[in-house]
Amino acid sequence: MVKSPTAAAGPSAEATRLAEIWRTARSDMPAAINMARSAKADGVAHPFVHHLVGMGLKDAGRFDEAIAELGLGLNLSPRDVGIMTTVGLCLMELDRRQEAAQVFEAAIKLDPTSAAANFGYGWAAENLGALDAAESAFKRALHFDPNHADALTGLSGLEVRRSDWEMARVHAQRALTINHRQTGAALNLARIELGVSDFDAAERRLRQIIDLPRLGPLDMANARIMLGDALDGAGRYPEAFDAYAQGKSDMRRLHARIFEAPGEPGARFVANAILQEFVETPSQAWSALVGRPTMLGQGGHAFLLGFPRSGTTLLEQVLETHGDVVSLGEKPILLDAEVEFFTRSGGVRRLAAIADDLLEPFRAAYWRRVGEFGVDLIGKMFIDKHPLYTVHLPLLAKMFPNAKVILAIRDPRDVVLSCFRRIFGMNASLYELTTMMGAARYYDTVMRAGSVYFDRLPMQVHRVRYEDLVAEFEQTSRELCDFLGMAWTADLASFAETARAGRIFTPSATQVGRGLYAEGVGHWRRYAFALEPVLPILRPWIEAFGYAAD
Repeated sequence: MVKSPTAAAGPSAEATRLAEIWRTARSDMPAAINMARSAKADGVAHPFVHHLVGMGLKDAGRFDEAIAELGLGLNLSPRDVGIMTTVGLCLMELDRRQEAAQVFEAAIKLDPTSAAANFGYGWAAENLGALDAAESAFKRALHFDPNHADALTGLSGLEVRRSDWEMARVHAQRALTINHRQTGAALNLARIELGVSDFDAAERRLRQIIDLPRLGPLDMANARIMLGDALDGAGRYPEAFDAYAQGKSDMRRLHARIFEAPGEPGARFVANAILQEFVETPSQAWSALVGRPTMLGQGGHAFLLGFPRSGTTLLEQVLETHGDVVSLGEKPILLDAEVEFFTRSGGVRRLAAIADDLLEPFRAAYWRRVGEFGVDLIGKMFIDKHPLYTVHLPLLAKMFPNAKVILAIRDPRDVVLSCFRRIFGMNASLYELTTMMGAARYYDTVMRAGSVYFDRLPMQVHRVRYEDLVAEFEQTSRELCDFLGMAWTADLASFAETARAGRIFTPSATQVGRGLYAEGVGHWRRYAFALEPVLPILRPWIEAFGYAAD
């Protein structure tokens, strides 16, 4: 991945020095990085030197500094695919996935045969939810380099999503044979062990990973949260909670510089600001909404809302098993309107007052984005699943007043506990879930907003309790189909096969792939000791949704 400096111009002593560093890099990269640091200190300015110094900063977890150093190399050699790829890898470590994907795409255009750039693009695509694109990119990387351990790890991770434990293990073990330091492959083996309920083996492996020297901060956080799952599976709940808390604390520290930066309002503040503006607008602005129908030829349009871990992914997969339904799995298709009305003060007031015709460009952008993801809407009911669209209900009602709304409900204690236990990609909303108290407060904020919106907005709403879907699947799914105006079919019960096809991006993938199971109902009781501090926040919603106090 590091480009040879053999074509370097300049004094012969400098060229000789660069050639020596290059030879060293082929057998001892840490030594070459130290030599590059020394050369830079002596005033040597060359893309190769900046690349090696940047790689050293990356290996030390100093990703922002690494990007700055690598930028110096790109200033000298703008078409250096190796440097561009390393920049992309640093961006991924910082969870700047969209930027990383763009960098990797640019690198591939310059050199389509770069295994490293193709792997990087696959990694970014997977984290953006484009799983088919990720699989293709990993396979391209392996075509150009059959021993690319990272690409093998990527394929292993996709197979874990499908619960294809055998192939996941084959690829992970091969990756470790090639590179015994491939932490991602080791983590995938632990995921396999968790998937087949071999909790003792998963615990041993995860403790070994956690003890590795120079383990990256993201891998450390993931390993600790997974250790919590192993201990939970073994019934050791206080120990499991401690592991979850350590992992979430790691995750919080990793992202605090972004989501606690000066001027960063936080997701709870934003949700409350939207609600406050909504309440302050005249009620008649929302009471008689008239909008355009769904797209010509489309069979219907519904939003699936709630809160993360409330059962939205399960419902989406059940519905997508129906031949008349298509969905997208939380793709950012409402982005244009969200930016227009929710990123600065006064947006909700402008939304309330805007003429319907002026919303047409935003509707067109929404449907255009749906099309860009390859969804054929002709004759289909389109389900747009975004749990936290609950906060954006005024926008949904204004843009799509004819759309139906499915609200997923689950025992608030199970929801908050599950949010705390799971590994999420990070954004401002999901950052709130890095502590139990933060998760409970954000749940309260979202539910209060939803309660006000559902009370005032003239939308068709159907509530589905997770527990009812598990206990009375046929009756609950029939009622849902009736609400959507679709004929019920017994095929809905085969939703687990859809999930195992590997198209679920959320943390629910493995659970949904198991089909209906009751273990997730009332799991909070095992962690009642940890939930005590947040019960005063959750109790109103426990009562409002009809759940027993104990």
